[in-house]
Amino acid sequence: MSSAEKKSFNQHVIYPFDDFENVFQRIDQRMTAIERATVLLERELAVAEEKRKFVEQRFNQVDTRLDRIDGHISRLVWLIIATIVGGLMSFIMRGAMFGP
Repeated sequence: MSSAEKKSFNQHVIYPFDDFENVFQRIDQRMTAIERATVLLERELAVAEEKRKFVEQRFNQVDTRLDRIDGHISRLVWLIIATIVGGLMSFIMRGAMFGP
């Protein structure tokens, strides 16, 4: 839009001065709605942050438990390996491998 078109457009626009009260009321309503939405959004963010903290704490607890389980499984594996090696050594020491 050229400047000449803007000037001609502005000359034809009528601004009703008596309707300013309604305009201000609508603006006030919109601002109130935006403020409410902002409060709700902030509340939702705070709740989400607390939920995230709780979930993070639970995952840390699960992680600790899994580490303990992993340690126990590792010990069991070593125990099984030691039992197999011990049994094999006992078998060899009795002379069963090479005959009586």
